[in-house]
Amino acid sequence: MTTKNITIGQNIRRIRKDFNLRQYEIAGEDVTRNLISLIENDKTPIYHNVANIISVNINRILYERGLDIYIQPEDLLNPERYDARKEANKYIEKLTKRLEEKNYEFQIEELNHIESFLNKWNFIDKKIKIYELLGDIFYNAKDSNREYYYYLKALEISYEHPFMKDRYKIILKLVYNCILTEKFDEAIRLCNFALSTQDNIPDKYKGVFYYNLALGYYNKHEYDRCLEELTKAKYYIEEENYRVLNSILMLEGICHSNIKNFDSALSSFTKLLDVIKANNAPEDICLAYINIIQIHIDTNNREKVLEFKDKVVDYIEKVDKNSFYLPKILNSIANVFHYLGEYEVAEKYLLEALLSSLDHKDTSLFPEIFWQLLKLYEETNSFHKINDIIADVMPIIYNFQINKEFAIILKLIYIYIKQDRPLDATYLIEKLLDKEV
Repeated sequence: MTTKNITIGQNIRRIRKDFNLRQYEIAGEDVTRNLISLIENDKTPIYHNVANIISVNINRILYERGLDIYIQPEDLLNPERYDARKEANKYIEKLTKRLEEKNYEFQIEELNHIESFLNKWNFIDKKIKIYELLGDIFYNAKDSNREYYYYLKALEISYEHPFMKDRYKIILKLVYNCILTEKFDEAIRLCNFALSTQDNIPDKYKGVFYYNLALGYYNKHEYDRCLEELTKAKYYIEEENYRVLNSILMLEGICHSNIKNFDSALSSFTKLLDVIKANNAPEDICLAYINIIQIHIDTNNREKVLEFKDKVVDYIEKVDKNSFYLPKILNSIANVFHYLGEYEVAEKYLLEALLSSLDHKDTSLFPEIFWQLLKLYEETNSFHKINDIIADVMPIIYNFQINKEFAIILKLIYIYIKQDRPLDATYLIEKLLDKEV
């Protein structure tokens, strides 16, 4: 039976059979089973109000069965439209396969074709799924702008789906994006919105939302609010949920450190080490020890710095070379050796950190690592060593974001150089570097 010769009644029957539904189930309490039979046998016309009742009944049953499918009245009344839902499923399969194969490259024409298809048919459930998948793909491609765009579209359309399940998961993906792109106020707003409006959030996810609330406040330097939200997060997180509990205790310790409450910070990090060691996670152990060392650096307790420094060095060799946190760990231990005056070892770890960040194609930590390396070479009067690495790092430096203010500074320095006024250029640079970031 093709779409060209299928009737509306036959279309309703095939939809019912596709989902293994009985006539009395889709009739519900508002229409009779006999009317459904007459419609399916094309003995009476179906009006939009009846199609709406049938679709509501179908969606209620699909929701009760745990299926995230949303049948609109138009699917019942337009056989061609119901066929197009199968085409939408092919898009979903292709995008899912892209994720599995880590194929994140899109031609603009391909994206436009998907948008055109979705706008033509306006399948609410399919649009939500496809936009969420596109958000997932651009998340993995580290394209935060397009990631945000598609997650936001998925969330907006989800409110047209009255039986939508797990909406909070889309909100959480948007929260992650906002944290990473430093839109902290929006991250806080989204967390509060989810916690106050989404009744079906499991406890473990409530803990994650409260943790991200805390993270938002931490980045706004509102440390008391951060600690309040972390207390709420711990209430919902069980000890078995190692990853989230680890993040909560880590942030708690860092937050206490920032307000100079060092005893509480050490208490948090000690609890954290108990959790980490039970799960045998070398990178997390390194990060915990490094935060403990920083407390002892802040309190100028050199003996304790020496004690914990050796512990970190022992664990660094056990950290997976592909770990996202390895550049940060290497950079942090380099700063410890810098504090101890062991400049050659500090340089060794900074160069490893720089190489690791380049291998991972993660430029977010590059400015901090390169800045520390430049400071070290300045202190040791070893500027000639920069020439050994400059070729590898210049492409990243060329891609640094420059605002108008910084462009003016560069222009002035350029003019001084062109006018053979090196002292003026040096003075300007020194004055600006006194405001060290």
